[in-house]
Amino acid sequence: MKKFYSLVFALVAAIGFTNAQCTINPSDTALFNPDPNNVPCAQVGVAYDETLLFYVPVSQDITIAGFSVTVYVDSVILNNVTGLPTGLTWTGNPAGPVYLPGTHGCGRTSGTTNVAPGDYPISFDGLMYMHGSLFTFSLDTALAIDQVIQNQYSKTFSINVGCTSGINDFNAELNSALSVLPNPNNGQFTVSVNSGNRVNGEMVVVDVTGRIVYSQKLDVVGLYSTTLDLTKYSKGLYTVQLRTANGVASKKISIQ
Repeated sequence: MKKFYSLVFALVAAIGFTNAQCTINPSDTALFNPDPNNVPCAQVGVAYDETLLFYVPVSQDITIAGFSVTVYVDSVILNNVTGLPTGLTWTGNPAGPVYLPGTHGCGRTSGTTNVAPGDYPISFDGLMYMHGSLFTFSLDTALAIDQVIQNQYSKTFSINVGCTSGINDFNAELNSALSVLPNPNNGQFTVSVNSGNRVNGEMVVVDVTGRIVYSQKLDVVGLYSTTLDLTKYSKGLYTVQLRTANGVASKKISIQ
């Protein structure tokens, strides 16, 4: 649970800081509220205005070389937030880009979007810095915010536009059935789905702006694999998603 705070930083850290601030609640002890599985969806052409509260813990538990280690937070640096549906903006209180442990804050997402309905992944350009010790060795390390999110939830934050039934609900079983190898890759990779239940929906790959760069209909049972070639696209972070009426599965990939 302690890993959550870095995601909260990313979500609430504003690209800018305006007079349209949210209100900090210093009595809220939740690491963030709402949690990543309950982000309200956005309707096309309807004003969107949601506040996210967060609390930055002092320490967290991570796994290094198979060992659970308690590390202590030094700071989180957030450089940029990308992938918001066009028309929506973030403002944070405080604005960042540096966040320290033991503090509260909030973030506000507002605006009106007219983009095509779908799920829009949000990507966070930043690092979580921390220190600790493993046996007699001192540790000074940093994790990418997106990687912390993926490690904790097997998915990253997103905003669903159009409020499509089921697509905002993370499906843990479906996510376990989805794999992407190799990762990182050079733009060529294999997507596999291995499920005993019918998987009927759409497989898409989206970039950090939320643009769909690949899509195909899917209706399979058991093991299914397909090889994708995205070498014509820019290097960076992408998300492979399975969108079904029973929920969504999501895997972040890195094209290098």
